Amino acid sequence: MITSSERTDRDGAPPLTRIFLIEDDPSIVRFVRDALVWRPQWRLVGHADSVSQARDMAVQAAADVYLVDLALPDGRGEEVLQWLASQVPSAELLVFTVFGEESRLVGALQAGATGYVLKGCSVDDLLNAIEQIRHGGAPISPLLARMLLRHFKAAPDHPGEPLSSVPESVSLSDREAEVLRLVARGYVNREIAEQLCISPATVGTHIKNLYRKLSVHSRVQVVRVAQERGLL
Repeated sequence: MITSSERTDRDGAPPLTRIFLIEDDPSIVRFVRDALVWRPQWRLVGHADSVSQARDMAVQAAADVYLVDLALPDGRGEEVLQWLASQVPSAELLVFTVFGEESRLVGALQAGATGYVLKGCSVDDLLNAIEQIRHGGAPISPLLARMLLRHFKAAPDHPGEPLSSVPESVSLSDREAEVLRLVARGYVNREIAEQLCISPATVGTHIKNLYRKLSVHSRVQVVRVAQERGLL
C-alpha cells in the first residue's frame, strides 16, 4: 500500500495531497475545484454527491483528506464521518458545511471530524484549513471553538457516549500539558502557537500526540477524556 509520504512526483516534488469531496451542490463542487488550482500538489481524486455514493467510492479513492458536507440528499454527513473514521483512520476528515449550530459542530467532532469550516469562506480560508489539517492541526474558527468550550462547561457529562479506552496512567510532556490547557480554554492552533511562541504545525503535532495518548479523534473528546482522567 502506498502511503501519503510516498506519493511524490517523478521529479522529486513535494508529496501529493489527495482530496475526496462529498458534496451535492454543484456550485460548491466548482468552488472546491477552482480553489485547488492554487495548490499544484493537491489533487481532487474523487467526488460523491450522496451517502450511498460515498460508501461506494470514498475508501477506494485512498484520499489523505475528505471534505464532507453535513447535509446530503440521502442522509447526514455525520454518518459518513463515523464510517470514514472507522474505514480510513489515517485520513483527515474536514467538515465543509453551512451549519454553524452547536449541535451539528459537536456531533461532527464526536463522529470523527478533525476540522470544521463553514461554507461562504474565502478560497484562502479553505486552502489554509486543508493545509493546517495536513500538518496535524484541527482547523476550526475561533467563534466555533468558543461555542464548543461553552458546550463543555454547560454539559460536561455525556451519558450516551462510550468512555474512551485510555490507560489508567497517561504521561504527558510539559508542552503537551500546556497545549491541552489552551485547547480546553477554546483557543485554536494559531492562538496557541502565538501564546507558546511555537509554530502552528508544532501545535498540531502536540494535539495529534494528545489524540494518540488519550485514544480520541477530536478536540471535543480530548477535553472530555482529559477532564475524566484529572489532566485538567
